[in-house]
Amino acid sequence: MRALLLHASEFKVNIIDKSNKPYGIKPETKKSSTENMTECLVVFFCVEKNDNSQQIQALFKEIVKITKELSTTSIMVAPFVHLSSNIAEPEKAKKLYFSLLKKLKNTYFKVSSSHFGYHKSLLLDIKGHPGSFRYREF
Repeated sequence: MRALLLHASEFKVNIIDKSNKPYGIKPETKKSSTENMTECLVVFFCVEKNDNSQQIQALFKEIVKITKELSTTSIMVAPFVHLSSNIAEPEKAKKLYFSLLKKLKNTYFKVSSSHFGYHKSLLLDIKGHPGSFRYREF
């Protein structure tokens, strides 16, 4: 599992269309055509072939650690297949994506997501302090 964690002043996503790649992907039910969050941690992540609940737990712990350091409770989860060339099958990726969302929503965090399985346009305003950009592999 690979993750890019960004401390953002603003993150906005507009859903454009359902994705048809990788083969077999079934997009989640669209909640809305846009999502927006301010003063948040944006979690771009990609599920890889050998990933399982252990990697989700490790990512969850890293998110908790970083949000404490940044003094934020707002999290935008953004599935982002482009972080790896060793991607998991779409159903496995979707299952682990929902697993992470559930773990985060069962806490004090305010959680939103940029939808699994869609082409999107993004607006991202990242803060410039040390630690506002972090890349992790689990």
